[in-house]
Formats: sequence, C-alpha cells, structure tokens
Amino acid sequence: MGFYAVQSLNALSFSMLLLLTGLGLSVVLNLMNFVNLTHGSFFLLGAYVGVYWLASGAPWWLAFPVAFVAAGLAGFLLERFPFRQFYARTHLMQVLLTYGLSVIFADLMRWGFGAQILSAEIPEALRGVVFIMDMPFPIYRLFIIGFGAALAFALWFVIDRTIWGAVVRACVTDRGFVETLGLDTRRIFTAVLVISAGLGGISGALGAGILSAYPGLDEEVLILALIVVVAGGLGTFRGTVLSALLLGFAMTFSKVWVPEFSNVVALAIMAALLVALPEGLVARKVRQV
Repeated sequence: MGFYAVQSLNALSFSMLLLLTGLGLSVVLNLMNFVNLTHGSFFLLGAYVGVYWLASGAPWWLAFPVAFVAAGLAGFLLERFPFRQFYARTHLMQVLLTYGLSVIFADLMRWGFGAQILSAEIPEALRGVVFIMDMPFPIYRLFIIGFGAALAFALWFVIDRTIWGAVVRACVTDRGFVETLGLDTRRIFTAVLVISAGLGGISGALGAGILSAYPGLDEEVLILALIVVVAGGLGTFRGTVLSALLLGFAMTFSKVWVPEFSNVVALAIMAALLVALPEGLVARKVRQV
C-alpha cells in the first residue's frame, strides 16, 4: 500500500505541472481563440531561470516570481508583435506563426544556455523526504502539489468569480460591445497573454526540480499540454483539471507497470478517451436563446 500511495503522490505532483501548463495554454486558446504553440518555450525559459536562480544563492522562493516575470515579459513582447496582428486570422496561420517562433526560441535558448542537461539545486528548506506509510517521499514534490493547487485555485477564482474574469469572457463573446463600454480590449488581451506566459514560466521553474532543463523539453511539454487541453474539453476549467490528473496518473503508473511502453500506454489511453468523448471529458455548455 505504501508503494502505491507514494506513486499516487508522484502522479499528483506531475499532474500539477501538467495542470499549470495546460491552464496557461487553455486561457489563451479559450478566451482569446488564439493557438499559441510557443507556450512550451515559456515553460523551458522558466526552467532555465529557475535553475540559474536557485544556483545563484539568492532567496530561493523568488525563483518562481522571477520566472513568471521573465516568461511574462517574453509573452508581452510577442503579444505586441507579431501575435496581435494574427488574432483575427485562421488557426492554421496562427499555428504556422507560433510554431516557427517556438523553433527560433529553441535555437536561441540552446545558444544562450547550452545543449547540456541542467539540474536545479533544490533549496535547503525543500530537501529531504518524509515517510508515508514507511515509504520515503521527497518534500519538494509535496511543495509542487501544494503550490500548484493554490495557484490553480487562484486562477480559477480570478477567471470565474471576479468582474475582471467576466470582462475577459465578454471580450471573447462580443468584443465590440465591451469596447462600447469604454474598456480597452487590447490591454485586456495583453494581460491575458502575459498571465498565460507567466504560468508557463512558473511551471517550468517548479518542474526544473524534477525534470531538469534541456533542449527539447519545450516540445515534450507542449505536446502534453495540448493533450490536456483537448482531452479535457475546450473552454472548461474542470475538464482541464480532470484531464491533467488522468494523464499524470496514466504516465506515472504506466512507467511503473510497463516502463518500456509507458508513453504508448498513456497516449493510447488519451486517444481512446477522445474517440469515446470527442468533445473531451467535460463538454462546454452552450446557452442558446
């Protein structure tokens, strides 16, 4: 029982990374109807920032806000140009643009940070293990679970329960109507994209402690985030949460039971899910009048 309890917590910590990354991607896709394939680059940038910050000797807890700011700044610059010019264009053109930018980002980060695998130095306060049912479990992974859950709840509250979140949703439904109220929708979309990029950066900084940082991690994370968003159901926070948990547990336990085919098994489960539920785990409710 102890072994499976620890593996469940491992799966939960990995699911939290998938959830934060998926939420960042989902916010832009669902609220702005913009396909942003550079999101994996924000994750990798945050991972590199986390690695270097934790090794610098500066207060370790500042690594996460710094990663948020670094990735958010990159998102802000991209939003000003060229993202803004592609909001009204087709998804295919958005995919071509953002995929090309992700390749450029990958080369720039390989040039700037090197091609080797960089591991983050876990801060003293988060080192060590706790014993759960006589089995050791890393304290850092417990930190990821708690921090990730709190951040996801804060994002849900802002988007779903505040006036600002209602304004953002209204921008998607009827942008012209919102502008007649005197609100600057361009600034609102800029804020949404910066928050999305920042979430990717924080996810990367958190994940650096267990995944390290290396060229190619951006693409691996992006694919998993896309699976989480699509399998969960476009436009549903609850679906993204359920999908992240399902994929996290499937990948973790498939590595335990069938390590040679772990990716095949996990992705086959998600593919079967999409075949059975084409709209995802939670279909978005559309109110018709």
